[in-house]
Amino acid sequence: MKANRNSILGIAAAAFAIVAIPAHAADVVYEQPPAPPAAPMPVAPVATWAGPYAGVALGYGFGGNTEVDDGVVITEIDTDGFVGNAFAGWQGQSGSFVYGVEGDVGYNGMDGSNAGIDTEGGVDGTLRARLGFAATEDVLIYGTAGGAVGRHEVSIGGASDNQTHWGWTAGVGTDVKLTPNTFARLEYRYTDFGSETYEIGGADFDVDASNHKVLVGFGVSF
Repeated sequence: MKANRNSILGIAAAAFAIVAIPAHAADVVYEQPPAPPAAPMPVAPVATWAGPYAGVALGYGFGGNTEVDDGVVITEIDTDGFVGNAFAGWQGQSGSFVYGVEGDVGYNGMDGSNAGIDTEGGVDGTLRARLGFAATEDVLIYGTAGGAVGRHEVSIGGASDNQTHWGWTAGVGTDVKLTPNTFARLEYRYTDFGSETYEIGGADFDVDASNHKVLVGFGVSF
């Protein structure tokens, strides 16, 4: 009887263990896996192009055309030569959009001659608006347009006259930062100086001048 009782107790204990284990497992609380990290918030571009700046540029003028009209014959004179200027401006920046104003004063060394008529440029300058896109924090691509003024001289035989021409200019370029406060520039511009009347040797001549320029410059921002 005692052996049978021990067997019964063993079977009962085993049955209790089988029932208790699932019940205990049901009471286990599993921890939730950690949430994935939040996506980084977009960061607005740093306004690296905002503020005043100044610099110098040198280049070459080509494809210049000066038309001298004496009322009977129009003489076209091709001009080219070295050019240069000092420039200064101010820019604001909103995101990647850059806007501002720039002025320059320089010398136009383009000259040429045809049919006994000589022409050459002189001091010139511009005042322009600039609109650009900051492709990166270090590269600015821009367009520019505004007014232009320049001195020109026309000589026929031993007589000559100088006049100031007023016109317009437009172009495109890129500024590339070399350091946080310095940049290099490559720019192309077309300028139409319009027409002025010259008095040479007692006769009047209508003179129209235009040119193309490619400039390489260096600037400092403040």
